[in-house]
Amino acid sequence: MDRQLFDRIDEAGTPVDLRRLHAAAVRTITDPRMLSTFHDRLFCRVVALAEEALERDGWGLAPARYCWLELGSGARREQMISTDQDNALVYDSPEGAEHAVEGYFAEMARRVVGGLDDAGYPLCRGYVMAVNPRWRGTPEQWARRIQGYLDYPDWSNVRLLLIAADQRPACGDAGLGHRVRKGVVSALRDARYALWSAADHGWRVGRAALTALGRLRTGAEERQGMVDIKTGLYAPLVGSVRLWALRAGIEEPGTRERIEVLEKSGLWSAEEARAAAEALRICLALRWKRHRDCLLADRPPDDWVDPAELPRDMVDQLFRALSATRALQKRTYQYFQHLYRRG
Repeated sequence: MDRQLFDRIDEAGTPVDLRRLHAAAVRTITDPRMLSTFHDRLFCRVVALAEEALERDGWGLAPARYCWLELGSGARREQMISTDQDNALVYDSPEGAEHAVEGYFAEMARRVVGGLDDAGYPLCRGYVMAVNPRWRGTPEQWARRIQGYLDYPDWSNVRLLLIAADQRPACGDAGLGHRVRKGVVSALRDARYALWSAADHGWRVGRAALTALGRLRTGAEERQGMVDIKTGLYAPLVGSVRLWALRAGIEEPGTRERIEVLEKSGLWSAEEARAAAEALRICLALRWKRHRDCLLADRPPDDWVDPAELPRDMVDQLFRALSATRALQKRTYQYFQHLYRRG
């Protein structure tokens, strides 16, 4: 099945053809890892179609090396069935050709982002896409941009830094992508205020959906009794792991891989790593199940889970995951607060 599906992606002639494949695939793929590979393959086909169209329309071949970057859950290979766009673009710019190069890649970004939308990946509401000049440029422009955020690390800039930290080359010259990612991680490793600010924001505003007394924080009105496991579990868990990984200089964007390296480096104990890894496993399983249940019921996928509708063992797992995530958030806040004060 994998080979046939990927052959059909490679043979697709338009983003609309890809949309039909996307609609069928998300209903039939049952392996999250295969789904991540599917997303990658489709992304690269949209890029290839855009490049072919640019040449036909008189723009010529790409004037320099480039790399498209996946951001967010795509970079971490943790996408769900329903996912919007989060992408960026890095490219070389030969001396003397800067204006032409920027024009070409601005147009490529417009076509790729539009093609992904046509293929079933909605536009990012936060405008974290390569059509936004903030999310494309040469390695040198990326470096200046990152330093600019660090020079004035209010929460809006810290948030941009955290988004930039989770990136993975999707297609094109991977070396360019790795260069940008290395620069971001290197810049953030000793950015103590930015790291503390992120930990503080998570503890004050984005805390796991479990009180100190072990009670669930649930939604209101029609969501009463339900837990949003994206904002109440996944986001605080991933965010905490990210901060420790950045402090350790870990360039790998995947949460699972970051946890493994944190244990191997000795920064985390085996027990701490096991608790975080298990919380991630539970969280992804619950999100996957919820998305599939919504899809099969012809409802837009969401992340609201009602514990009353879960089997007893899954309820126990949810509480363990929330408890582990809350404990990790508290430890993260205390560690980075101490790190910042220590100067």
